[in-house]
Amino acid sequence: MMNKPKNDGFTLVELLVVIVIIASLAALALTIGPRMLARGKATVSMENMRQISPLLTMYATDHSMKLPPILGPETKPDGTVQNVQWNEVCLALLYPTTDPADFKNKAWWDKNKAILRNPLLEEGKGWAPLNPGYAMNEMIAENIAAANPDIGAPGDTLAMSVPMSMITDPSHTPLIAPFNDYHYRFDDGQISSFSGPLKVLLSEGKFPILFVDGHIDVMTPTEYKDRQLAKMPLDPSK
Repeated sequence: MMNKPKNDGFTLVELLVVIVIIASLAALALTIGPRMLARGKATVSMENMRQISPLLTMYATDHSMKLPPILGPETKPDGTVQNVQWNEVCLALLYPTTDPADFKNKAWWDKNKAILRNPLLEEGKGWAPLNPGYAMNEMIAENIAAANPDIGAPGDTLAMSVPMSMITDPSHTPLIAPFNDYHYRFDDGQISSFSGPLKVLLSEGKFPILFVDGHIDVMTPTEYKDRQLAKMPLDPSK
């Protein structure tokens, strides 16, 4: 008696089922993959901000409990004076043996993967060595100067070293936010910009804010505006 030849192939129905499953998984990956990648970058961005807080506290401890100027003069060992951004001050604390000039070079950033580089902000879309994706709140100095003219003129607030003692409510005063410049005001114009080019800095419509006391809160741009955080520390004259 002859045995029937064994057929090890797939039937047409089985092949169609496999194709459907593969197509479904591919569609799922294309839909969920970018979202998961963005969430991962947003998590790294927030963790970077958590590490910025102790650096600014360290600076204040060594400088009469004052925050670094957003963009202030610094005297170099050779006697020359150069304007230095707050983020460069933080980098100098992290990399004390590095030539500060390196902080302005893209090659240095690519090599060191410094925490002040926001992974949500890409090259060609706002990122640069001096605009790494995190910004200091200019309104802290501006609001304090408006109420205390002897501390500094409102027009010179970028160069103002803010005394921590004058920040009356550290838990409600924003300090650092994701942004495509080294400082921010978050007035109506800047808040609305998050629906355009800066949308990449939002995760599910929200962004993290590092407050002066070191905690981080996540909110929408509208919530930032509605909570009137740009007015902190509160200006007693208004």
